[in-house]
Amino acid sequence: MRVSSNATLFFKLFFPVGWAVFFGALTISLHMADEETLPFLTAPFFKYPFTLFYFGFLFLISRSVFKLLRVEMWEEHYIASNYFKSYRLIYDDIESITKLSLGRLSWVTFRLKGKGSLGSKIMFLQSNNLYRIFTEANPVTASKLEAITK
Repeated sequence: MRVSSNATLFFKLFFPVGWAVFFGALTISLHMADEETLPFLTAPFFKYPFTLFYFGFLFLISRSVFKLLRVEMWEEHYIASNYFKSYRLIYDDIESITKLSLGRLSWVTFRLKGKGSLGSKIMFLQSNNLYRIFTEANPVTASKLEAITK
């Protein structure tokens, strides 16, 4: 049963690509534009901080939302997918769980005991409604997960 939000696809693929393309093209155009045509936007006090902002935000995107996964939970295992490959994992490999509430969604991080194909952390946007349905259907698994949640 899927517990990650449908917004994961938007935040993992469409938002980073759209942001990088639009602001990347704007950054390049600022450096290539004639100073007489756009005097304020091509001034060094604007274009260099803008370029720094672009690469800084691109770095933040690559370290956070780009690492989001699609997660499905079952009674004895869970499946994490990066939309290209899916990995079947067991709950015993989870060392700790942290949750950050974002209203109807939660940012959930599974810290794994060892490093696997997806790394040592599995991050996903959890739909609180779908997770509630999962916990009602699988109370034993839910209690195991609740025990390791910080």
